[in-house]
Amino acid sequence: MRKILLGTTAVVGAALLAPGAFAQTTFGGGGAIGQGVTVPTAPGTVGVAPEPLNVGRQAPATPVVVPPTPAMSGAGGLSIRLGGYFAFAAGAVQDDWDRGRSRNTVPANGTNAARARSRYDFRNDAELNVFVDGRTNNGLTYGAVFELQMDNVVATAGDGTTVSFDELYGYIGIDGFGTFRFGQEDSAASLLQVRAPASQALGGDAEWDEFIVQTGLADSVPYIMSGINDGNDATKIIYLSPQFAGFDFGMSYSPNRNEGERTNIEGNTSQAQRDRTGLENELSAAIRYRGTFGPVGVNAGFGAQFASPPLLNGNGTAIGIRAQNVSAYTAGLVLTGYGFSVGGEYTWGEYRGSAPAGSAVNAGVDGAKHYLLGATYTMGPLVFGAVFGQGWQGNGACTIGPANTSCGVGTAGTIRNLDDRQQTLWGVGVAYNLAPGLVLYGLYNNINDENVPTSAPTNARYTGGAGTNLASFNGSNTRTINVAVAGIRVAF
Repeated sequence: MRKILLGTTAVVGAALLAPGAFAQTTFGGGGAIGQGVTVPTAPGTVGVAPEPLNVGRQAPATPVVVPPTPAMSGAGGLSIRLGGYFAFAAGAVQDDWDRGRSRNTVPANGTNAARARSRYDFRNDAELNVFVDGRTNNGLTYGAVFELQMDNVVATAGDGTTVSFDELYGYIGIDGFGTFRFGQEDSAASLLQVRAPASQALGGDAEWDEFIVQTGLADSVPYIMSGINDGNDATKIIYLSPQFAGFDFGMSYSPNRNEGERTNIEGNTSQAQRDRTGLENELSAAIRYRGTFGPVGVNAGFGAQFASPPLLNGNGTAIGIRAQNVSAYTAGLVLTGYGFSVGGEYTWGEYRGSAPAGSAVNAGVDGAKHYLLGATYTMGPLVFGAVFGQGWQGNGACTIGPANTSCGVGTAGTIRNLDDRQQTLWGVGVAYNLAPGLVLYGLYNNINDENVPTSAPTNARYTGGAGTNLASFNGSNTRTINVAVAGIRVAF
């Protein structure tokens, strides 16, 4: 799962396009070179207009100055640099879905003897990034970025440290004309979006979800207030413009949602990426403004993304009732000055799941929307943060009867519209920049999640059957989650 506090590649990759900027202010605890606009602040503080190029699942956070990374010499005079991070966190969790009563309602549990989960855990995460860049005398920049993530879990390696390429792309840029990226990378809307500010690891889709179990529920992650496309790295082509009078824009295209070398299924039992079983023809575009007005830095943006729903089932036959076309829109504004950063984001469209534009909505089911507000205050090495947000997603309709006990009582066979899923989140946090690249942080998040489906919502009027089933949390339709996290992050 992607996080801005952990995702460093996109911003460092952007910095590679501007040699000489290797010791700038960064966000999220270091390790990701930002290009924000420096603004005057109170004595002893650092103020930078947030730079959300390293998009993922949380807003830009703690400013940290990182020294230049020494480069090695590669073939043809190209420079090669290493970067990355290591993070460790301890979490204390109170989650209604962890209770024995809730666990015994999970369809997969037929014993009705489950007990509550533990409330405490440790976790660690790491990435190793390789940056290759070159520049010609006529202003051509080129290179590649390799981001190795070490938090994957596969059947053959249950320790959660399997290495895979999270991002893997090349780029070519021409001074004054912009840059093309090609490979596994975020969409243009994701790269240029403006998100609500927050302190290290705090946000609508940040560290809190890493300690939450989703077994038996519709989505693999619990949050619904993430950035557009949630950092999906489908193999694509991206164009990013230079900045004109404070404005820049970008566009991207991906034929499908897959990434890497999966053009056929030779030696692989999974489906080929051309089988038309996932989203197709993803188009993305965004525009952003960054500038200063006196002592205040301004960061504003708007982005959109579109895609076609799956056409075929896994066996190659046509889907009878196709899902709706995907559309997602996002707008954000952040103001920075005098040590404060305040702002927010609003995202809406026809999509579902954790990622705006990430999944198609079934026929007859409403789309989704969310807003997230955030603020930080920087006082020397300390950064204090707070966030508040709400998100909604359509739940379709259910059929009253024994096949759907969550639909309520009434005449059997009656179809009833369900209330939207509604998630309300707030949190506070603090980060302490102990040394360059070394951040200590703590946070607390409270989440109330109502009407959570157990599988992708459907509308019984279109599909027949039981329609959408809702989960029961300790006998209630509201899931309450409280998460406290303390952590340390070393970026290099």
